[in-house]
This record gives sequence, C-alpha cells and structure tokens, in this order.
Amino acid sequence: MNINNTVGPDELATGNPNRTRLQTLYEHYRKRKLTWIIFFIIVIVVIIIISTIIGTRNKTKREKTETMEITTLTTTEITTKTTTTRSTEIQTTTTTPEISTTSTKIKTTTTTTNEQLPPAVIISSNTKWKQNAITIAGGNGRGNGLNQLNDPCGIYVDNDDHSIYIADTYNHRIIRWEFGANSGTIVAVGNGPEDIRNQLNQPTDVILDKEKKYLIICDYSNGRVLRWSLQNSQDQQILIPDISCWGLAMDNNGDLYISDWARHQVVRWQEGDTKGTVVAGGNGQGNHLNQLDFPMYIFVDEYHSVYVANAGNKRVMKWMKNAAEGSLIAPGQFFNENSSSMPEPRSVIVDHMGNIYVSHEGIYQIMRWSPGTIEGVPVVGENKSGIGPTELNSPYDLSFDQQGNLYVVDTSNHRIQKFAIDLG
Repeated sequence: MNINNTVGPDELATGNPNRTRLQTLYEHYRKRKLTWIIFFIIVIVVIIIISTIIGTRNKTKREKTETMEITTLTTTEITTKTTTTRSTEIQTTTTTPEISTTSTKIKTTTTTTNEQLPPAVIISSNTKWKQNAITIAGGNGRGNGLNQLNDPCGIYVDNDDHSIYIADTYNHRIIRWEFGANSGTIVAVGNGPEDIRNQLNQPTDVILDKEKKYLIICDYSNGRVLRWSLQNSQDQQILIPDISCWGLAMDNNGDLYISDWARHQVVRWQEGDTKGTVVAGGNGQGNHLNQLDFPMYIFVDEYHSVYVANAGNKRVMKWMKNAAEGSLIAPGQFFNENSSSMPEPRSVIVDHMGNIYVSHEGIYQIMRWSPGTIEGVPVVGENKSGIGPTELNSPYDLSFDQQGNLYVVDTSNHRIQKFAIDLG
C-alpha cells in the first residue's frame, strides 16, 4: 500500500483535487435530479390543465345539446298544439329510442316537422290566385278510364294524404287521385240504379270521417248516405236512408251535416243518432229567412255556422248555430239585375276572414263576397266557358287546401282544376 496515495483529512480540508472532482459530480447529480423533478411537475401540471379543458368542453357540449333538445321538443310541442291533425305523427317522431344519438334525434324531429306540417296560409279579401290552373285529375275527355272522369260533382281534399277524393257522378264511383299522379284509384264503385248496399248511383259528394277510416258518400239517386270502409271494400253501411242528399260537410267535432234537397233543409247527424237535427230550413220550400229552396253544397265553419248554396232562391244563406232563421250573405241583387235572372249558386266555401266563394250555374268564374258587400268579384275563371287553363265550364264544388290553393270541379270539362295561390 502506497501511503502517499491515501487521502487524509488534512488534504480534504485543503482542496485536494479528488475532492473537487467529487463535488463536481455531486453538483451535477443534484442538478439532474432537480431537472427531472421539475420536468415531472410540469408534466403533471400539463395533464391537469388538459383534463380540466376537456372536462369543461364536454360539459359545455352537454349543456348545448340539452338546450338544443329542449328547444326542439318545445317547438314540436307548439306545432302539435297548432295543428292537431298531425299530433300523433309528431309525438311518434319525438319518442326516439335511447340508443339514438342526440344529433340524430334532433335532426329527425326537425325534418319531420318541416315535411309534415306545411305552414297554413291565411286567406283574406286581398288574396289572389294564379289564373293558369293545373289539371290535377281528369282532363282526358269524358270516359270511364282511370285517367278520366264523367261529369264529376263533389270533391274532398285530404291534406294529410296529399290526395283528392272525387265523386265521379256519371261513372257511379268515388275515385282517389294522388297529387301529381296521371290516373286515379277507384275506392268505391257501383253499377248504376241498383239500390243494394254496395252500389252507387250518381254520387254527388264525398268526405272522410274524422278518423279518416271511412268514406261518407252522398248516394244521390239512391236517396241515401253511405259509409264505406277504406280498409275493407266489403264493409259498407247505409248510414242515413230516405234522404235526397246533395252536399256533405263535417264540423270539428266530427258531426255530419247533409243538405236534403227535396225537404229543403240541412240536417246534422251526431254519432249514435237515429234521427237528424234540422239546423237550417225545415219550414217548407220558400224564400223567407227561415226557409230554403233546393239547397245544394254546404260549408260548416269552426263556430258550427252553416253556409248554404240555396239554388232555388238564387242566394247564399248563413245559419248560425241554434239560429231559428238564416241571414242573407250573397243578396239576390248582387248583379244589380232582376232576381229572376240571377244565376243559381251551386257550391260555397268560406275563408279564415269570413269571405265567401261561390260557383254558379251559367257563370264561368268563381266569385268572392267579402262581409258587408252586395256585389261579388271574380277571383278565377273567364267571362266565357272554355277548356283552356284559365277557363271553366260548369263549375261545381269548391275547396281550399292548407296552403290556400283553390280547387274547382270543372264538371263539363270532366276535370279538377287547381288554382295555385299567388304569394308574389
């Protein structure tokens, strides 16, 4: 052992080179350790910050999603209250299974609402219609083909099903025609003057019941009202026998109104009735305000007032609910001529503001009377008959759809004309 190489206490105390090297190594080790500690602290802090940001973002997304969903459901609920005829469909759409994602649920609800609930148009005395009509049924001459009609009289527009039901009178049938289709589908048919239950003879009007499961048919020449199932062609019922039915209407309670041509009255039938209630006329044939004279088509408003195209008296009458007599809303002097030369009204409908629209015998235009006026103004048609898109020939029944389009049965042209509302 070499004593000179041994490091003693005195040498350590006096700055021995070996001691200096050890101190340097120790300082380097301490710095590296401190660096790693700082690094791990920074990593932990970064992880905490990132976790906080992600948590906050997810919470914001959840709150935003919940707000969107609540807003969508609230909108749907309001739409349901506004248009009760679609409430079932909308409720079905909003009850999306829990496995669906929120975004899919919201998208589905919004799309369904926009597609199935088109905005209703308020029709007023300022409303106009495009004068070039679109033929939506028939228009291929008189005939009994599925693309033809034969002197049709009455119609029912089904807004939910995007179709129209037509009383194809001289083909003794009811035909359903989808909007945009080139031909129709027979939903009730007869072979003429046989009065057995499953036969029709010159039907003049048709509507659907409140649940839209049955046709209600005015089987004019058989003197009765029929109920005809849309699901089962063998399910027919004579709803009202021995009545000279011409026109039909249904109120918002589902009560049925029938114009009884021969008895000069309008009767209301409620579910379970064995005898109808007279709501207009019923005091014999005459021209007093409590009488009617050969009533044709009728209209019932939301307040259950009955409007009657009173052909024999050449006037349109309004009978308010439970009234003992009617009021004259299209006076006999509306053309400032002798009443004996007035055209006979055939059909009447009423808009949201109380304006009435009437088709007449021998007039090739549809006339509008605003409340309090004594003269009507034409809204569609020409002064002469014809087969052009602006012309009519013996117009009968009238109807509006939800968008305010006007439908006219152009009887002698064997077609149904749609005059689109002019929103320009």
